[in-house]
Amino acid sequence: MNILFVCTANVSRSYAAEKLFYHEAAQSGLEGVAVSSAGVMDMTDAPPDPKMADYLEKAGVAGRDHASRRMCGEYTEWADLILVMERAHADHIEALWPEAAKKVQLLGKYIAVDASADDIVDPFGKSAYHYRLAQSQITLAVKNLVGQLLALRSAGR
Repeated sequence: MNILFVCTANVSRSYAAEKLFYHEAAQSGLEGVAVSSAGVMDMTDAPPDPKMADYLEKAGVAGRDHASRRMCGEYTEWADLILVMERAHADHIEALWPEAAKKVQLLGKYIAVDASADDIVDPFGKSAYHYRLAQSQITLAVKNLVGQLLALRSAGR
């Protein structure tokens, strides 16, 4: 399975989700899932947001070596599941690559028990509160996603 996380610039939210997913998958023994991330805005090769990199480092997750990537059709073909941070990201992908629409979901749907899908706030350039909120949302969503994938594997799906 191939999972692609998408946000605006691929320097904060989708980057963090990618790194957290790899970490959580390794911790839980989930294998056979490849993960990448991209942004809908062209910020190619930009370094990660230092505040998000600091958060990951404090959580024991390596990731300062990241360079942002721009979303492209090749990624939509590669991905089995495209997890976006905001509905606007889904709209962007679906407009440019309509064939990928069935693969697109909001990452926020993995936060709530009832699978209601909220946007994950963009903290870039905002207050510490916004960073804590986004970090909490992403961390919880990724943990729940990995848990669901493990459950599906256990059930033989």
